[in-house]
Amino acid sequence: MTFDEFYNEWVSEPEDVVCHTSGSTGTPHLIHLPKQRMIESAERTCRHFGINSSSHLHSCISADYIGGKMMMVRSRVSGASFSWEIPSNTPLKDFVGPPIDLVSVVPSQMLFLLDNPEIMARAKNYLIGGAAIPSSLRKRIVDSGISAYESYGMTETSSHIAIRKVEKGNEWFETLPGISVSLDDDSRLCIHIENWKSFYTNDIAQLKSSTSFRILGRADNVINTGGKKVYPEEVEKLLSEYFTFPFYISYRNDEKWGQRIILIAENPTLSDDEIISLCKLHLESFKCPKEVVRLSHFSYTPNGKIKRIPIK
Repeated sequence: MTFDEFYNEWVSEPEDVVCHTSGSTGTPHLIHLPKQRMIESAERTCRHFGINSSSHLHSCISADYIGGKMMMVRSRVSGASFSWEIPSNTPLKDFVGPPIDLVSVVPSQMLFLLDNPEIMARAKNYLIGGAAIPSSLRKRIVDSGISAYESYGMTETSSHIAIRKVEKGNEWFETLPGISVSLDDDSRLCIHIENWKSFYTNDIAQLKSSTSFRILGRADNVINTGGKKVYPEEVEKLLSEYFTFPFYISYRNDEKWGQRIILIAENPTLSDDEIISLCKLHLESFKCPKEVVRLSHFSYTPNGKIKRIPIK
């Protein structure tokens, strides 16, 4: 979908917008989002960033996805000018226009921007969504000194419901006004949006308050090894500082441990023994992978998330 096509859908008579979920945790499916709820979401974000009629918004994310759609809705709500580009791994390279107050990107696009600070300087604030930010990339963003924010949300909630600034030591998302969170009996995050409804996620979380939380991992990714629960995302975050190649944590069924942790790597530059040794050095023993599986390439979603393929 182009932004022109989305604009035509937005100004048309139906009160809902048809959206596709990302498919990163299952089969993509269609949902219908009420336009009024999208407007309310856009108003929250505009208030947070001080967006008004003198601002300029830009999207490096396709209108196929909620992250792209909502940038245009925010411009409509605030009166801000709006521009967009065809998504690529060279964002803003060919941008010609006024200074950008807020631009939406995915983590993989930040690599090019960090390598090209003169291009990165074209935007005042970066809103990063679509996938979690790896620790190594997070450190580069912090060291660069730019104003960048990580978003948390999903298509069903009309984009993000919480934001955290990318800065040293900041692990906590803060919800936008009118939104609160809680945990169910299995520590999964529940989102409550004022005047709308509650959404039940599959993300394991820890709360600081009803408006502040951090994500530990997905419930369907949890590994139970030797009676202890391991969250792959937590292990990946710890290890990403030491590995430059793409990888993720998974498991095999095991007679002794129930589930045996494995590290799946895309063309790793280290030997298996070197990888395991680094893991032992930086992880608690029960979180350490017992073996390494090498793949020539990973599959990725359009938002840059690795598709986790079960290993038998």
